[in-house]
Amino acid sequence: MKIGLIATGIWGSIHLDLAREMARQGHVVRVYTEDNRAPSGMRFTKLAEQGLEFWIIHGTRRNPWTWVPDRLLKFWLGRRFFTTLVAIWRFIRANRDCEVFVVESDWLGFFVAIVSLSERFRWVVGIHDTDYLEAPIHFPGRPVSRWRTAVQRWTLARTNAIRANSFVTRDALVAGGCEPGKITTIPLHYLPARMLPPADVPLMDFRASSRERVFAELGVPPDGSLLVTMCRVTWVKRLELAIEALAAALPVRPNLWLAICGGDRSLPGLGSYAHYLRGVAERLGVAARVLLPGDIETLRVKEYLAAADLHLAPSWVDTFNYGVVEATLVGTPSLMSPGVGAAPWIVASGAGRVIDAADAAAWADAVIVGLDAPATPEARQAAQRKLMHELAPARIAPQVIRCWAGKS
Repeated sequence: MKIGLIATGIWGSIHLDLAREMARQGHVVRVYTEDNRAPSGMRFTKLAEQGLEFWIIHGTRRNPWTWVPDRLLKFWLGRRFFTTLVAIWRFIRANRDCEVFVVESDWLGFFVAIVSLSERFRWVVGIHDTDYLEAPIHFPGRPVSRWRTAVQRWTLARTNAIRANSFVTRDALVAGGCEPGKITTIPLHYLPARMLPPADVPLMDFRASSRERVFAELGVPPDGSLLVTMCRVTWVKRLELAIEALAAALPVRPNLWLAICGGDRSLPGLGSYAHYLRGVAERLGVAARVLLPGDIETLRVKEYLAAADLHLAPSWVDTFNYGVVEATLVGTPSLMSPGVGAAPWIVASGAGRVIDAADAAAWADAVIVGLDAPATPEARQAAQRKLMHELAPARIAPQVIRCWAGKS
């Protein structure tokens, strides 16, 4: 089968990993992407590696032929709208023998939808967030744009099929007026090289060495208990609930610590979320027990998760949440809100539970239960194996390819 993949910034992303898996399964995969190593914003640089054919334009330069409309409409459409539109149009025209185009994100899908007005082809758009969806989702700082919502609605109406990365995303799409019959729910795959312990190190040995190293770095005493959140430190993650749960659990578990890992985000009108969280911790009298180590190096995320007793994901809404997946793969159970998209797969693997109530007492009770009755080594390994099977790239890739069938 010949597949066209349209995804910007593909290097180091899950989309590249999926493309490689499709190629390993015998498909011809041609990838449109953008990269500043390419010399031109107009002419394609073509590369072939690991079974993939890349069509690349520069990531910031404009096409000289579209320079004027790009400049004139920059305020409304972004600085390279017509450069991108022409490049995607040329990529699709040159690859009309592809049986399906897989498009990652609704904004890229907008360009493909415009091209579909003059060209005939089948395409699937992958939706990985709920931004701008006309759905009853509310949290501080949620982006709002009537124009973007209208564009998104039109794009989703034109595509042959939609890949939602979780039931949370699917429900938001349906609430926003998307045709349910177009939607297939397919989870994201895990990344073996990044998320698994070294192949030659047993899981429990990896957990023990990680715990010793991370506890020393954070200043947590060896006999302490550690809760970890692993995500962007932004308002949608509702991390104040984790701090409130810590404060409520400390009278019962006085040697408890919370590490909020991830880079800080600031939003207009709301400011720095890390600053807000420090204020919450100070107000509750637990500032000394709340650690904010900042961004964790990608390949060390699994160490921090393996060092923890529990991983917390109290988000208002998370269309997937790789943190709970990575935690399971290193043997750490997760407590999750109903808004965490990956929760059904984590619960089915036996590596976590959903806390329906959004109050500190319910989360503190769940933390105490989790600490008092920790999972056995056998249960941790069984959960890891089950999730590895369910979210294996080799299992997910065929589902993405097939999801357009019968939905045109």
